[in-house]
Amino acid sequence: MNKRPRLIKDYFQRTNKLYGLLEQSIEQSLLLKRLRTLIPPPMDTHCTAAVLKESGLVLYADSSTWASRLRFTSRDLVRRLNAEGMEIKRITVRVLVTSKPPERKRSKIRHLSAENAFLINQTAADIDDHDLSEALVRLSKHATKATE
Repeated sequence: MNKRPRLIKDYFQRTNKLYGLLEQSIEQSLLLKRLRTLIPPPMDTHCTAAVLKESGLVLYADSSTWASRLRFTSRDLVRRLNAEGMEIKRITVRVLVTSKPPERKRSKIRHLSAENAFLINQTAADIDDHDLSEALVRLSKHATKATE
């Protein structure tokens, strides 16, 4: 049994499976660059990966919004690709989830202070419009309840 560590280059020789994966990755990267020239901006930057499967093409977008927009342009993209010599019959668009979405910051619940409720009450007393005055009085009572 050989105890010496293997060189990293040994893993990427032509006979190794990792070499095949490296070749496939390079091909997909070149395909993505080619596709980005055909996809209108700003959608081109949101197309994150492309994979050829039989006579179809699978595009991956970074969010569901951009995936929907890519789906709307897929017919035009098929025509462009066929004009460039690639025989693509259909395009499938999927969302590539790379990590969990960022957490939303919860907004802090704000309450009116007793002083602001008093000011709203004073404003309501000076307003001629009866409905608006009543609404402001209700608001000031609600605000004082929240601060008590």
